[in-house]
Amino acid sequence: MFSNFIELLGSFVLMLSILQITSDRLYFSVRVYALQSFFVAFAILGTAIYSGSADLYMSSFLTLVIKGIIIPYALFKAIDEMNIQREIKTYINITNSLMIIAVIIISSFLLTRYIHIGGTIISKQIFPISLSIIFIGAFIMVSRKKPITQLIGFLTLENGIMLVATSVTYGMPLVVEIGIFFDVVVGVTMASIIIHHISQNEDDIDENSITNFKE
Repeated sequence: MFSNFIELLGSFVLMLSILQITSDRLYFSVRVYALQSFFVAFAILGTAIYSGSADLYMSSFLTLVIKGIIIPYALFKAIDEMNIQREIKTYINITNSLMIIAVIIISSFLLTRYIHIGGTIISKQIFPISLSIIFIGAFIMVSRKKPITQLIGFLTLENGIMLVATSVTYGMPLVVEIGIFFDVVVGVTMASIIIHHISQNEDDIDENSITNFKE
């Protein structure tokens, strides 16, 4: 029964990942990511209660604070400072994107049927969901033009990885998890600074701007 509740939380995370594909507004995308991170935190907390792992309690708290509050706040601040008018540009329209996402989810569930997953029923239920979220995050990264939405795709992918690490191995050592959280925060901060620098010189922030910035 408890494993079904954790699976339900994972399903909410997956649905929010799909919702990211249908969004054409940055503010909405960041809010969806924040809500997604809250569900990830609660899924980790549920796994901590189920397994009795003390490290997972801290991991849940860090996920809630850093990914659910601090990072969304930093993204909102970056969006306000950049004053982006046309918020999200895509290489693939929403209809085709949803069709691709449907194939990704079906393929992920079919693929995991042929992969032996050890551990409890939680790991077997959450693994295909987590794998789908990882692939969806990667798809967002390659299908969006603006760096900040590509960054949201990366963060969505990272949420999927967190679910995999939690469900299959009951989390990584706490020191490793803290290091990963620190890397994510630093990465988001650096990306926001670079994007803000580009916005001062370019009216339209997309990957072409990054190319020009590098040159």
